[in-house]
Amino acid sequence: MKYVFSLLTLIFMAILTGCTSTAENAPVDNYITHDGNLAIIWKNPNQYTDIESTIWLQSKFTPYLFTELTEELGKQVNPVLGKDQKLDIMVTNLDLAGDVQPTFGASADDIRVVSELYPPRINFDYSLSQNGKVIKSGSEKLQNMSFLFGIQPITSQPFAYESDLLKKWFKKEIKPDLIKK
Repeated sequence: MKYVFSLLTLIFMAILTGCTSTAENAPVDNYITHDGNLAIIWKNPNQYTDIESTIWLQSKFTPYLFTELTEELGKQVNPVLGKDQKLDIMVTNLDLAGDVQPTFGASADDIRVVSELYPPRINFDYSLSQNGKVIKSGSEKLQNMSFLFGIQPITSQPFAYESDLLKKWFKKEIKPDLIKK
């Protein structure tokens, strides 16, 4: 009887050990997204301040986030750029508006609490080129501390605050310098 109990204990421990071990995903160094003449390299996203998902798997959320932000900026960039012009951006840090908070069992998922304490931020280097020659480049550290003030449009657009940061930057810093052919 003692032998059977020991054997069952070993089997039970082996099952528990097998169930609790998880395969580590290899960290992704960079993502690259394109939209027309806009290319964005998302450098070392695993080191970004906050791109935490609340209801999705993080492995699905991260590419979705990057694709959405690229497409939204592309809507501003592509109509203005000439065929021989290209805007390259390398994002080095991203902090989504709000902060992810646990629900402590009230829900299966955490929630993102958006308040003025957690403004959207993005750091990146950029290069605007024409015919392969750089005509403007620089580094930016964007944030909007007053992103919740004023009239907020009703929108179902994901990542509206972060998209707004990028669009305003483009209109102010890049668009005036563009020469469209």
